[in-house]
Amino acid sequence: MIAIFIRLICLYLFRNVSNYDLESYFKVGELTLKRVNIYPEISNLHHPYLPFFLYFEALAVWLGKSKIISVMIIKSINILFDLGILYLVYLLSNKNLQKTFIYAINPVTILITTLHGQFDVIPIFFILLSIYWINIKKEALSVFSFSFAILTKTWPVLFIIPILRKVCVCHPRENGDPERLDSRLCLRRQVRGNDRWGLLTILIMFFPVLFTTLYCVFFKVNPIDIGKTIIYYQGLWGIWGPWSWIGKIRIIFQKAATILFLISFLGYSLINTTKSIVKNIYLLLIFFFIFTTNFSIQYFAWFIPFLIIILPKKYLHLVTLIALYIFSFYFNWLFCTQCKSTPHWLVLVQNIIGFILWLSFIKVGYLSRKIS
Repeated sequence: MIAIFIRLICLYLFRNVSNYDLESYFKVGELTLKRVNIYPEISNLHHPYLPFFLYFEALAVWLGKSKIISVMIIKSINILFDLGILYLVYLLSNKNLQKTFIYAINPVTILITTLHGQFDVIPIFFILLSIYWINIKKEALSVFSFSFAILTKTWPVLFIIPILRKVCVCHPRENGDPERLDSRLCLRRQVRGNDRWGLLTILIMFFPVLFTTLYCVFFKVNPIDIGKTIIYYQGLWGIWGPWSWIGKIRIIFQKAATILFLISFLGYSLINTTKSIVKNIYLLLIFFFIFTTNFSIQYFAWFIPFLIIILPKKYLHLVTLIALYIFSFYFNWLFCTQCKSTPHWLVLVQNIIGFILWLSFIKVGYLSRKIS
């Protein structure tokens, strides 16, 4: 009840907040209602995702009598999924009420969901649901849940290796020694290992392919145009960590740095053999925030559930810094609505807090190195 109350209060308090993303939701919703194709020109600027959330945007515009009501409907959808995350944190933390309460009141997710209005809580919900299905040995449900996570936003593909690795493992015999494996089952799985990985990869793409196909049929669009939007999208350059002090560089070097990071992330995903999938993804996220060159403020919402389930040393310090950092980006929306650009003093504050936060990720990552 505390979680619901806090989120509804924030939803009301931030009802008049306007930002680029909220304007984009309304614009895309209106065009979708009119059956206007948004790929690739409009989507590149306002909806760089697969065709799923735009139906929520269209529903919100259809139900809402004004832009404010439509935005509140979208934020309410986000809140529902955030409450779903709260329940999954409860389950994945072995029903730990302390961790559940910490997530319920954490300011990071609340601000991103109810003030900013970003919908990253939806893919996070389906990632955590996928992990839950894995833990109770429901492999098919896990794969389809992860598939839906990729449909809502494509960044969950970063964690496809730990998901597939867990789905593909041999399980202990149910009626025997928990430490012994059914040798015949394992042999069959070893023989079919490559086929199994290939099949699961195809199944994980089920919902993205299905919704893309349906959109192409009903909106008369070439799927290549949708693919271009997804491939060309990347976070903002030069606003996070040491990169904020470097400033703008030529686009070719930005692309090269992004490719280098993705290769490094893939390599770390392959050598990261942490058994617990929650801890595995937590370490991947630590790696991401330390080394990523491209960034958006809502990315922090990915990290919070895993951080709270793990509760490493200095977690409260990290949550506090993240909250201060994202609030510095939301400052204009609340207190300087007429500002056409971010004041220089605020940019300096953002860079300083961001750099301290980046160093804190390194410190927490170092403290977490023995997690297994």
